[in-house]
Amino acid sequence: DPEARVRTRAAWSLGLVGDDRAVEPLSAALKDSDARVRSQAAWALGLKGDERSVEPLILALRDQNEEVQSQAAWALGLKGDDRAVEPLTIALTAGHEEVRSQAAWALGLKGNSRAVEALIGALRDPNAEVRSQAAWALGLKGDSRAVEPLRNALNDSDAGVRKQARWALELRDKKMGKRIKIKDKDVDVDVDVDVNVNVDPKVKVKVKPEPKPKPKADY
Repeated sequence: DPEARVRTRAAWSLGLVGDDRAVEPLSAALKDSDARVRSQAAWALGLKGDERSVEPLILALRDQNEEVQSQAAWALGLKGDDRAVEPLTIALTAGHEEVRSQAAWALGLKGNSRAVEALIGALRDPNAEVRSQAAWALGLKGDSRAVEPLRNALNDSDAGVRKQARWALELRDKKMGKRIKIKDKDVDVDVDVDVNVNVDPKVKVKVKPEPKPKPKADY
């Protein structure tokens, strides 16, 4: 559809324009008949600081197209508005695996603890990417309720999940100025880590977070 391609490119261009007057046409584009246009509009709205886009993006979480849902979750993660917490929590438990992963990422950026229990539940998600992203998000939360579930995640069957769980536990204890003792499945030793000093690089404990944003700029 050549016309849809033009509309998609227009949405992409509006995302790069530092003018909040673009919020209204982009919000309207979330109802476009073409999923590519809707997805691009969600991406563009994520770059806008204007909170008028929050409600349209929340509605886009229920779009029939999974890419649109995922893009909306990414955009809502960049918003400081807590109205998105409950809809993102629902997406974390009910969406497609890509949407669930993106919802976990977005919830990790929210400054409140309302989603902690849902993120803990996501550590048992059947998809490893969702579990990994949930561990990352819980690391940013620093909530004590997540400590035992994250310790359990150190025995996850997926190496990426174990890596993020170690990072999350270390980050929390670093904030508290404590030492941590981790049973590390990858190296099969008990690792006593002083989080205030450097760790032997042979022992893979210090891990950087791996957020998974979904920028989109194709047309």
